Amino acid sequence: MAARRLTLLAAAGLAAGAAAGYLLLPAGGGTIAATSTTAAATTTTTLLWASARETRIGPAVVVPTGLQMEGDRVLFTYDLSPISPTAALASPDRPPEDPATASPASFTLTYPGGTVSARALGPGQRAGRFEVPDGIGPAEVEAITIDSYWVPVPAGYEIDLSPTSGAWVPAAPGVRARIAQVVDQAENYLVIVELDSEPLLAEDLGIAGKGREWQASSHAMSPGTRWTLDFRGDTLPDPVRLTVRGVAWIEVPGGGPVDLQGVPR
Repeated sequence: MAARRLTLLAAAGLAAGAAAGYLLLPAGGGTIAATSTTAAATTTTTLLWASARETRIGPAVVVPTGLQMEGDRVLFTYDLSPISPTAALASPDRPPEDPATASPASFTLTYPGGTVSARALGPGQRAGRFEVPDGIGPAEVEAITIDSYWVPVPAGYEIDLSPTSGAWVPAAPGVRARIAQVVDQAENYLVIVELDSEPLLAEDLGIAGKGREWQASSHAMSPGTRWTLDFRGDTLPDPVRLTVRGVAWIEVPGGGPVDLQGVPR
C-alpha cells in the first residue's frame, strides 16, 4: 500500500455565548426582579494560513497557482495546505507537512455564456481539468468554484466476499471489492482481491484475511489495485471474511469560490 503520512485533524469550533437577562418569580407571588445586561463590542480577525487568496475546505486551504491550456482543456492548478499550528509557520522555504488533510473533489468553471464542471483525479491531486468549448481559454475564465472536497477518516471495515461468484461488495466509501481469482496450491490458497474506485480513492487502504488461517497479504498496483492473500486452512470458506483498514476518503459538499485575482494565465 502506498505510504502516505496523513494527519487527521478535527476542526475546532468556536462558540460565542451572549449573556441575557432573565426574570425570577418568587413562590407565592411578589415583585419581579430583572437583571440588566450590557453588550460588549467584539471584533474578529480572519486568520490566513497560507495566502490572502486561499479558499477554506474543512481542515485545509486551497491556494490557486495557475490557469493554462492543456491540449483542448483548461488546466487549473493549486496548492494545498493543512490548517494546523505547524502550517501557520510555513513559508516558501519551509513547506507545510501533510498537505492532504483535505482535497478538492469537484469544481465548476464559469466563462462568458456558460459553465462546465470537472473532478479532481483523487485526494492529494493539485489540478482540475475542464473540457471547454472552442474559443474558451484561461483569459475567458470568469470564476472557479470548489463544489465538494474529500476528507480522510480512519477505515476499519469487515466485508464478506465470495470466492466463487466474484460479486462486487462495498468495501469503503467510494470503494468496492471482489475476489478476482483463487489459486489452489499444494499447502495453501492464494486469494486475489481486487479493489475498484474512483481514481486514487483506494490508494491508502489495505485488505487482509480475518482469522489465524490467513498468513500474509501483499499489494500490487498493476493491473488495478490488487491484493494477494495467503490462506493456510484446509478448506477456503465461501464467503470469506476480510478486513479493510487504512484511510478512507469521504466526499462532502462545500468549498466556495476561488480567488483568481493575480493568478498567472
